Amino acid sequence: MSGRIPRSFIDDLLNRVDIVEVIDSRVPLKKKGREYWACCPFHGEKTPSFSVSPGKQFYHCFGCQKSGNAVGFLMDYDHMEFVEAIESLASSLGIEVPHEAGSGPPRQAKDTLEPMFQVLEKCSSYYQQQLKSSQAAIEYLKNRGISGQTAKTFGIGYAPEGWNNLEGDKKLLVDTGMLILKDHGKPYDRFRHRLMFPICDRRGRTIAFGGRVINPEDNPKYLNSPESALFHKGNEIYGLYEMKTAVTNIDRIYITEGYMDVVALAEHGVQTAVATLGTAINNRQIESLFRVCKTLVFCFDGDAAGKKAAWRSLEECLASLKEGRLARFLFLPEGQDPDSYIGEFGQAAFEQQAEQASTLTQYLFQHLLSECNIKTLEGRAQFLDRLRPYFGQIPLQSLKDQILAEVEQRLGQKIDGRMLRLLGEDKPSRSAPTRMPEQHWTPTRLAINLLLKKPALANATGTHHELADSDIPGVDLLLKILDRIHDEPEISTQNLLDRFRGDEHEPHLYKLAMMEPPIEDDDSLERMFSDCLQRLQKQYIDHRQKQLITKLQSGEALSEAEKLEHKKLFTNQP
Repeated sequence: MSGRIPRSFIDDLLNRVDIVEVIDSRVPLKKKGREYWACCPFHGEKTPSFSVSPGKQFYHCFGCQKSGNAVGFLMDYDHMEFVEAIESLASSLGIEVPHEAGSGPPRQAKDTLEPMFQVLEKCSSYYQQQLKSSQAAIEYLKNRGISGQTAKTFGIGYAPEGWNNLEGDKKLLVDTGMLILKDHGKPYDRFRHRLMFPICDRRGRTIAFGGRVINPEDNPKYLNSPESALFHKGNEIYGLYEMKTAVTNIDRIYITEGYMDVVALAEHGVQTAVATLGTAINNRQIESLFRVCKTLVFCFDGDAAGKKAAWRSLEECLASLKEGRLARFLFLPEGQDPDSYIGEFGQAAFEQQAEQASTLTQYLFQHLLSECNIKTLEGRAQFLDRLRPYFGQIPLQSLKDQILAEVEQRLGQKIDGRMLRLLGEDKPSRSAPTRMPEQHWTPTRLAINLLLKKPALANATGTHHELADSDIPGVDLLLKILDRIHDEPEISTQNLLDRFRGDEHEPHLYKLAMMEPPIEDDDSLERMFSDCLQRLQKQYIDHRQKQLITKLQSGEALSEAEKLEHKKLFTNQP
């Protein structure tokens, strides 16, 4: 692909696709009233609470609160990446996905990338053929307990000794990292006398290689392809394609540190393991894995290096801990890694270790408490200070509440205002209501709901930016929606909601959009929207009047603009 997908194409796609057809082909739906219903595919339930709206073209579960459009459903249900979901929907309509130049890392055109894929596929086939005739490589795999079938599943090959084994277009081989150019311009093979592990993208195409030494005296132990137009190691995960191909229902993913860990676990029946590519895992990779499975188990050696890697993984995990997601941390006995452990003790013992793995909260407290003596006042303050940056990154309020309860238990005292301030919280979250009653309509909530039903309502009103100076809850979100519609007067409901994809307000917007106020017809809808704005304007005037009166009572003089504003407000002038 040559770049990002145009926004206009995504909008048109969402307007043309029928979300009922998309979901019904995967989760059978039953029509009840104006909506379609099913038991939610994202959490266990016996009574249907998963609703699909053909009019608004989105789904919402009243149980787990998961919501989204057709693209979001494919990403969550079929574990697709965003671009994959777009391509799948476009294919179902028989249309081609266009691409345009965009921001971010430059990408080469498809007709340039295709030959690169082809040359890497030829390299992979060549290495697999070479493995069959290399006794040293075969013996190495046998000694590591890897069968021929497992080697075939992962496409493992062998790069023979020598400097000029690879044949083909030299420029393509250099561009893909398979050849290295000498100073005088003559290329030579990057990989020599190594086991070769193809690294696949999410469509199963070879985009790079990892090479492991056979001779333990050789260095480096692992050698990866360099970054290229196809390969960005911070985006890729080894074994992800093979796992998704082999396993339909993935209940947990084991994240390991090496290719041989993944292969050895698969050999012994654990087919849901993946590995990073020689670097610490990042949040982007963690998000990709969480979209495939809600439970991640990070597997580390029990030595100092393993503990350091585990802590980095915890830090990258925090921002991704949304509803239903669970991260666990498995520390194997010192001197063991997943490869050696499962080879010695077997699948059942390894999975038992995983069952006993620490949760993220347990590991967080274990690590911080090892650094602080909470028996002293100073140690308690130090503990809260160390906890604060991690606590603040967690988006899931229920998990934050659990952590607060754990803090109370560990410190042996109730959370008070001072402790909350140390953690960066203004007030106890657990005492606040989790949500407003569904039948409680404030002017702001109703105005947003009506705009989501009929965005064109905004075209008959102004921006109302003066409301931003009020203290009315939710008015900032209302103004953002109004601005968005004024920028795109023809925007549809599904496109408007899609503009808030990934926004902190996205779940709340979908929930509001599912609510049904008592509307008789379009005229009633317009009258209700106009009434909402009038009530909000009155709230703003009351608020502003109090501000100006307070200023006058304090003895502070009003500016000329404020005097004029004061006069208008108190004489009901527009």
